[in-house]
Amino acid sequence: MAGRADVRDVPAERQHGMRGGHVDPQSFDSFAGDYARYSDLHDPLGEWLTEALAELAPAGGRALDAGCGSGRHAHALAATYDDIFAADLSPALVETARLRRPHARIRYEALDLHDIADDRGFDLVLSLATLHHVPDLDAALRHLRGLVRPGGTVILADNVADSPAAPRWAYVTGAAYELPRDIARLGRRDAWWLYRFRTSRSWLAHLLSDRYLSRRQFEQRYGAVFPGARFTDLGFAAGMVWRNGVGDGDG
Repeated sequence: MAGRADVRDVPAERQHGMRGGHVDPQSFDSFAGDYARYSDLHDPLGEWLTEALAELAPAGGRALDAGCGSGRHAHALAATYDDIFAADLSPALVETARLRRPHARIRYEALDLHDIADDRGFDLVLSLATLHHVPDLDAALRHLRGLVRPGGTVILADNVADSPAAPRWAYVTGAAYELPRDIARLGRRDAWWLYRFRTSRSWLAHLLSDRYLSRRQFEQRYGAVFPGARFTDLGFAAGMVWRNGVGDGDG
């Protein structure tokens, strides 16, 4: 069984992906099933994460996946960690994770990142492509740092861009650009499905509501909370690995 973590109340409107009585474009609830399939077909951070995890030893211990989505990376962690707590703000995505990726060592919960509390701490704190959604990034980073045990590791990655938001045409053009590669990689059926999802109204509305840091801002903001962290340029994203050593300079 995954270890206990305190779950505090989440406002009802956030639980159901609503904002002021309207569907919140930041919420995944209205297209959770399609997003789960999208994540299965498109995992641009997976290779980097595998390499980062390979550097950690020994195996075992407790891990947190903050912003677990449909559970793809949490399920992967179960191969090397004894106890995984996986949380996401979207109840629909969490339910999808429970149905599609159940595991005796994983506990899935629907809750806000700031509402994760665990006195025992975690040997690994992981969050991928999530933190651009939080309203107070600095507070979220400090909260994640407080959840890692001494000697533990924090692995974070998120999208970065030269400007905070991209226009709709950029996402549509990008989907068309990726289509031939996806056909070669996945075959026509899955590739065309990916293209339709990437150009769907719900997904485009979600992307247009996102706001990103520049690479320099990412390193400055994350580095201020995690001194000595190691940063990696992932092209569309930036990655960070930090070890919770004795002193602030240990990364």
